[in-house]
Amino acid sequence: MLGLYLKGVGILTGLIIGAGVFALPYAFAKAGLFWGLIHLLVGFLVILLLHKWYGEVAYYTKGARRLTGYAQIYLGNKAKFIALIITIGSYYGSMLVYGLLGGKFLTNFFDFFNGYTEQLLTIAFFGAGALLSLFNIKRIGNISFYLTAPLIGFIFYFIYIAAPNISLDNFLTQPDWLYNADWFLPYGVWLFSLSGFAALPEVRDLFEKTSLAKFKKVISISLFLSAIFYLLFIFVVLGSSGSLVTEDALSGAARVLGAKALTIGSLIGFFAVFTSYLALLVSLKNIFRFDYKAPFALSWLISFLPPIAMYLVGINELITILSIVGTVGMGVLGVFIIFMRYSMVRTLKNGDKNDVVKEIRTDAIKFNPLLEGAVLVGLISAIVYDLWTIFT
Repeated sequence: MLGLYLKGVGILTGLIIGAGVFALPYAFAKAGLFWGLIHLLVGFLVILLLHKWYGEVAYYTKGARRLTGYAQIYLGNKAKFIALIITIGSYYGSMLVYGLLGGKFLTNFFDFFNGYTEQLLTIAFFGAGALLSLFNIKRIGNISFYLTAPLIGFIFYFIYIAAPNISLDNFLTQPDWLYNADWFLPYGVWLFSLSGFAALPEVRDLFEKTSLAKFKKVISISLFLSAIFYLLFIFVVLGSSGSLVTEDALSGAARVLGAKALTIGSLIGFFAVFTSYLALLVSLKNIFRFDYKAPFALSWLISFLPPIAMYLVGINELITILSIVGTVGMGVLGVFIIFMRYSMVRTLKNGDKNDVVKEIRTDAIKFNPLLEGAVLVGLISAIVYDLWTIFT
């Protein structure tokens, strides 16, 4: 059983820990430690509940499905279409985030060899991914997972060399603790950074013959370890970089890392975000091609062009984009999860026959209307507030 737990935690934390780790220190610096920690607490509790609730849907639904499949089963065809739009939007937003980070990492790397402009390297990042996605690339998700190990290793190395340079003054010169214009910024970044929904069906398969309780325990352990890892990185980056902290965390810490370590770290970061970008690009292309029968060329074009177009028209504020993807994308996903879970249990408790859902004991899933209602209202309120701040 210990080996099963380790494998499940390894898969889930491997997917969770990724590009978001580099953006968190800057989000903390802009909002201040007070709001950064408040949003950590709120974001962690929300994302933990949503992962457990989504895990219940995955655990009791037969077959390998994703959000659109679950939405169709429990909420109908209209919900499936809305889920598809949200999925595509989240894909585009995430790909843009990976492209922006990839451009920054490439700039750090090539600055060691006399440099190139960040815009040129960002476009090259998008272009290389688009070209590679033309080929039948298999197991790219596994490559991305294995690259998590050197990424975590490098970050621990950074923590080790940066820790002696931590200064208390860097924490005392934070923005206004109660209110500043960026007070809400870390919320969406936390949701994005702690998201591991895509790995839940795979982890579910490992625990299908054990119990839902053991599956949920893996979810809790994975999210807790990821949050602690992130918090440690934030503490060291802010403590050593102070006002010099940058959107990608690494370039602002160059004086601590040294040029060679910065180059190596940027290279590792580049490969980590590039494989994640490529995995999303190939997955989106296949959704258009196989699920919706679009021609190959059209599937390819509408998969990679929108993020590049957004970048070229000036949508390039990394942390803001990441926050929006987290708040809106994860928020809408959370709303779907709450309603899908409610529909699943209500259907089965009413005795309706359903050949795609396993039998559920009446006491297997506990409902707390106040808790679920509070999370639902909170998610919707956060979405409305984030969109209001964008368009006003």
